[in-house]
Formats: sequence, C-alpha cells, structure tokens
Amino acid sequence: MREGLRALLALILLAGFFELLLPEDGMRKYARMVVGLFVLLSLIGLVVNINQEIVFPPELAEEGGPKGDHRPAALVAEGLKLRQAGEDKVEAVMAPAWRESLEVMLRRITGVEGIRVEAFSLRGRDPRVRLVLTADPGLAPATLQRLVGELLAISPEQVEVAKEFGGE
Repeated sequence: MREGLRALLALILLAGFFELLLPEDGMRKYARMVVGLFVLLSLIGLVVNINQEIVFPPELAEEGGPKGDHRPAALVAEGLKLRQAGEDKVEAVMAPAWRESLEVMLRRITGVEGIRVEAFSLRGRDPRVRLVLTADPGLAPATLQRLVGELLAISPEQVEVAKEFGGE
C-alpha cells in the first residue's frame, strides 16, 4: 500500500510539473482535464486495490486453508477469545488487591477487624462477592449486603454474607 501511495504522490507531483510546462493557450484547459482524470483514475485504482493488500497476522492463520479462516465470524470469535483471556488475566492479577481494598473499607466503616472477603468477581452479568464475618460487626447481614452493593455498584443480592462466629 505504501508503494501505491508513493506512486500516487509522484504522479500528482509530475502532473503539477506538466501543468507548469503547458503553454498559455486554449488547449491548456483540455490538457489539465486529461492530467486530472489520469490522477483521479490512479487514486480510484489505489482505493480499489487496498482490500487486496490487507495482511492478517500469522496467529490468525490456523485451520481453514493455507491462509487461515479470515471470515468476519472467525475473526470476531478469535477477538472474543482474546478478550476473555485478557479479562481472566486482569482478574487474576487485580482480584487480591480489590479484595484487600474492600476489606479495608469495610473495617473502617464498621470498626470491626473480623471481616474477610473470600470471593470477588465483578466479571460478567452476575458478579459475586462473598464476605465472611469472623466477629460480630454490629450490623445485620442485609445492611452489609447493601453497603457492599453500594461500594461496588452491584446488586445487594450478589453479595453473600457468611458468619463464622458465635457457634454458627
């Protein structure tokens, strides 16, 4: 594609040079029209050939023939797989920090050290958070559910509260 752009740029410069060489007579406007049409046709040819010069990365060239399956559906499926892998990696790296941050916030709000966040997943349509209470926070589980829901901008029903104190 770069070669095509270079050739088009060279053609435009050449056309400008030829225009300077044209005599100042009645034929000048016809010669300018011919040169302009030639440049326009070259530009159209470059645009038409642009699709033939697209090269897909080698990792997409699997199955489906020697050059791989480059249909839009296959490319979208590959893109979704890459996105899922990226989300999994982000969650694996960030979930511990998010859990710790949520624990710190809940300890500051309730004043109780016995709150532990065990499960933390905000991915997908059904994010889940599981709180384990090792000491009585002085708040009802429903209140903690609403609090965590507000902090994380999720529904309180997606927050599970389990007690591990007082014989339960």
